[in-house]
Amino acid sequence: MRRYESLGDLPLNGARRVVAIGTFDGVHIGHQAIIGSAIERAKERGLESMVLTFEPNPLTVLRPDLAPTVLTEPGFKAQLIEALGADALLVVPFTRAFSRIRADRFAEMLCAAPLTAESIVVGANFRFGLGGTGTVSYLQRLGRAKGLIVESPETVVTPDGKPVSSTRVRRLVTTGQVAEVVALLARPHSVEGMVVPGEQRGREMGMPTANVAVAHDVALPARGVYAGRVVTAEGRFAAAINLGYSPTFTEGTNPDLRLEAFLLDYGGGELYGQRVRVEFLQRLRDERRFSSADELVVQVEEDVQRTREVAAAA
Repeated sequence: MRRYESLGDLPLNGARRVVAIGTFDGVHIGHQAIIGSAIERAKERGLESMVLTFEPNPLTVLRPDLAPTVLTEPGFKAQLIEALGADALLVVPFTRAFSRIRADRFAEMLCAAPLTAESIVVGANFRFGLGGTGTVSYLQRLGRAKGLIVESPETVVTPDGKPVSSTRVRRLVTTGQVAEVVALLARPHSVEGMVVPGEQRGREMGMPTANVAVAHDVALPARGVYAGRVVTAEGRFAAAINLGYSPTFTEGTNPDLRLEAFLLDYGGGELYGQRVRVEFLQRLRDERRFSSADELVVQVEEDVQRTREVAAAA
């Protein structure tokens, strides 16, 4: 998959494209349907399929106070889009200046070089242009005048009739309902970060953990203990994950939130300095204070056994 970081990076070769447009944070099954439709249309017409997305999320620029947490970091988002089969990815930097482009001008940009879209595919709630005045119906009217085909697949819903959305995914993640998220993403929710030195308490108890430092704006689950997996350079390993403040050892202090993962059956090299991805499969329990380290070890051993069962069934 070819990747472009701005419109200016696109070649001026006049190639016609089918373009899926959206923020696509999460690349959930609704997003996958939009992107998949664009890929299918492109194959039917013998054209290039392209995904056009924005970084950062527009709300981060327009309303920082309402900026949502990040479900999928840019690098992982690109991997997911490539796995769907898109020929190209265009990441448009979303800036104040870009937000001031009028809706009609934005539509003209889609038709003209270097983008040269023959057809675009967007979600039903797609908005564009200054003040978000552009709608799908408006774009369809403009498209008819310019020979641009505009398609909007039906919104994907779950069996209970509720639409799949990034907002819904975030809400479930925030409340720790990570098992319910798997069906919406077609994969576990995950976060990425660098493994950094910790306080070695896990090592002292015979259960060394990887302390993962994540960006402040990523969507983290609620505090608690989770069964999951950690993806390292050596592969994917089942892991018992603690997200919280280690209350057994931090009484009277103001600790930072910690993401610690005990990788089961890991026999690889040192993880310090390695960037890993932590996948959340199922919430096991709340984080709580234990009366002693020995009591904590007993509970962690139970968590590890449950993690093995959950990971084996995933």
